[in-house]
Amino acid sequence: MENREKIASKDFGKKFLLELKDLLVGAAFPLMLSLILSSTVISYAAYGNEDDIALKIVVLLVGEVLIIAATVIFGKQNGTTAYKKTVQNGNKRKVGATDDGSRLYIGEYSLVKGVLIPLISCVPFIIFQIIEGAYHNDVCQFALMYAFGWAYFPFKLAGLSQWLNLIWIIPYAGVHLGAYIWSGKVEKKKQDQLAAVEEVKGNKKK
Repeated sequence: MENREKIASKDFGKKFLLELKDLLVGAAFPLMLSLILSSTVISYAAYGNEDDIALKIVVLLVGEVLIIAATVIFGKQNGTTAYKKTVQNGNKRKVGATDDGSRLYIGEYSLVKGVLIPLISCVPFIIFQIIEGAYHNDVCQFALMYAFGWAYFPFKLAGLSQWLNLIWIIPYAGVHLGAYIWSGKVEKKKQDQLAAVEEVKGNKKK
């Protein structure tokens, strides 16, 4: 991978905003899907009485598996897109392009981004959970149950402290990062193969 040139101090603000926009795009779909699954499949864990605990656990497990699968899919998508962007921007810089995207390395592959994307998608959950933990209220409880049930119900059904719910951010981010790294390596291999083919074609033309 190419060595990055230092970015001028006057461009830090622009880079920050463009990178933030890219991160928000990457976090949008995981957040939307977690909201959909929590308000549909996982929300069934909120119904019934204590005698239905076995059914609630089964419903929760199904929902958690779907959340994990979706996180892997989006992690792979984000990793692949980021590495393609890295190659694309690198090629632009080689020919002297001066657009902000390539000049400021926007949207390029980075392990930090592999962690930041899921963390950003968890920001609404973190806010609601902290407020609910500090001061119980129906609004936050409703949001946690029907928007972030994947993190709310496991310890709730176990009768443990709701502050433990925040722990679920770690495996959630870890799954995304793992898929991000894996897809980045796969895409790197593809791009290296394409570059090798192009180099062979170029040598034959000489």
